[in-house]
Amino acid sequence: MTGLLGDLQIGGMHVVALLLIVLALLLLLLLRAQARAGRRPSTRPLPAFDQLSTELGRSAESGTPLHFALGSGGLGGDRTLTSLAALETLEGLADAAVAYGQSPVVTVGDPTLLPLAEDILRRTYIRRGTPERYDPTAVRFIAAQPVVYAIGAADLSRHERVHSNVILGAFEEEVSLVTHAGEERGFPQSVAADRLRALGALYPADAALAVGEEMYAGPARLTNLPRYVTSLLAQDVLRFLLVAVILLKVLGLF
Repeated sequence: MTGLLGDLQIGGMHVVALLLIVLALLLLLLLRAQARAGRRPSTRPLPAFDQLSTELGRSAESGTPLHFALGSGGLGGDRTLTSLAALETLEGLADAAVAYGQSPVVTVGDPTLLPLAEDILRRTYIRRGTPERYDPTAVRFIAAQPVVYAIGAADLSRHERVHSNVILGAFEEEVSLVTHAGEERGFPQSVAADRLRALGALYPADAALAVGEEMYAGPARLTNLPRYVTSLLAQDVLRFLLVAVILLKVLGLF
């Protein structure tokens, strides 16, 4: 067996990685089974996402939609997971927004996000039985350059009738252009970012902020669906185990 592992160039850390993957799959299956049985785990409060349901109701009362700014992270690059988390958060709110009659306005800074965001809204209207009410202009590709995209999203926030900004996805320091426009209008903003340069620019902003990996908890907080909540809990457990393995490695105990 040792010879086989040597021939395959599989070291101790590779074995640990494989074990963690197997453990993740088993844990995910166990948590989903418990969720189906009614024992659903809870998630901690995250103001950036928790206030969205309230703001959605207020947008319906005022007759103005939410503006979702999904950033400039294209699919297939190093920001893929960030953009997917942003799209899942949009999907988590789309049903309620359409039910209220206030489909969100969505801006994207990468062409690969455009068809996915359009499909989310289109499928939402189909599920509600009103496909004819889908407006393809609700999703807008601004520009592929992050700064130019942020300028365009900020201009929309200043001059169009929107209730608030929901800013989440792949951003850097240019995100401050969008939040500043929202502050000029005086409306509430929810922001989720995973890069230090974006977080530094957001520090003085008057907005509810989700930091780093908190942005991946958005769908779980908004929908409370088992597939989101259980996968989030599985990630937390695996993160703890990974940190434990790293500490053992540093201490020379592994």
